Amino acid sequence: MKEISKIEESSPSRLNAFNRVIKYCREVLENYRKNIRNFKFNSSSDEIKFFKEEKQIPLSQLIYYTSLRTIELESTSSVKYKRKYLSRKIKKINKFFQRNRKFQLYIDLEQTSMDKFYFTRKFQNEVAHYDTSLYWDPEFNTSHDILLAYLRAYKRLLPFLQRQMELLDHPQIEYINKHDLHWTASKVDLIELIYALHFSGAINNGSANIIDIVSLFEVIFKQKLGNCYKKLSEIKGRKGRITKFLDEITWNFEQKMNHENEL
Repeated sequence: MKEISKIEESSPSRLNAFNRVIKYCREVLENYRKNIRNFKFNSSSDEIKFFKEEKQIPLSQLIYYTSLRTIELESTSSVKYKRKYLSRKIKKINKFFQRNRKFQLYIDLEQTSMDKFYFTRKFQNEVAHYDTSLYWDPEFNTSHDILLAYLRAYKRLLPFLQRQMELLDHPQIEYINKHDLHWTASKVDLIELIYALHFSGAINNGSANIIDIVSLFEVIFKQKLGNCYKKLSEIKGRKGRITKFLDEITWNFEQKMNHENEL
């Protein structure tokens, strides 16, 4: 969702970004819920499309960012406590995947034979296991739409949690320690480079979450970049050229190439 990217880019901190994204997703879902009461789908395929695709976007984002907010709030805890918390969360997600492996396989294989039972409101006799506090409403839910949202959110969340655990258990990760590379420019310069890659769509065609990209660079260069949103605001507030670091490395690259061409 483009609106979520805008929120992330304009927020002064991660926690502020998470709160704003959660609020935005809830507002979108509430509008959906109100409108659907007075709306009649033309066909079951239209109803399936709404609950299987359209509603999934804000709902899965709500689950994902709510989890990120909880993790962020735990970041001030001791390493021992945070390790236990992450371990419990990873085990919970893995159990979730095991418990719902048939449904996960159904989704991963892009099957449609059970869509009428999973994603229309006519069949709600056997509701899947999930947190019913998330917008449970007979007129706004099917038996498996929230389950699908958890599946999609957890597929994004699990790698993030595993990376956080690696950072706690192995501050000097083995495969990174095979080389002795260090970021020697400023942290703001690294943030400028990261956002340039993100905005250009160079990573996952632009669909990668900025938080995941920042976390990756933190691991690679063994740096804690801190409040990346605040640093982005500082970059935006520069007088004159905003892209100072990018301009500098572009100029250096061109000078090097021109010099070699002259030889």
